[in-house]
Amino acid sequence: MINFLNIKKGFSIYHEDKSHWAYCYCYIIKDKPEVYKYITDPWDAYKYCRYIKDLPVIRKYITDSLDAYCYCRYVKDRPEVRKLITEDEHLQWYKEWKKKQ
Repeated sequence: MINFLNIKKGFSIYHEDKSHWAYCYCYIIKDKPEVYKYITDPWDAYKYCRYIKDLPVIRKYITDSLDAYCYCRYVKDRPEVRKLITEDEHLQWYKEWKKKQ
């Protein structure tokens, strides 16, 4: 695994997978605020909230419709995240899931 804390910002790889690296580091090694601040990808943010800890500072990066649906279903159904479910298919999945509740 690449340690992004030791890579200079000029390298292209610094920007490519930084979010995923930070999520993996927090999940596998240790959850640290100085590392999870690099989690900015919506999917990585959802996985962090689901598998590590549901934090508002991470939750704000959940902006994708599918990730918002997954968050509402598997973490917590929050109105501020629910409004991000915008694609018709994901809205239909959400409605079907709510009917079963």
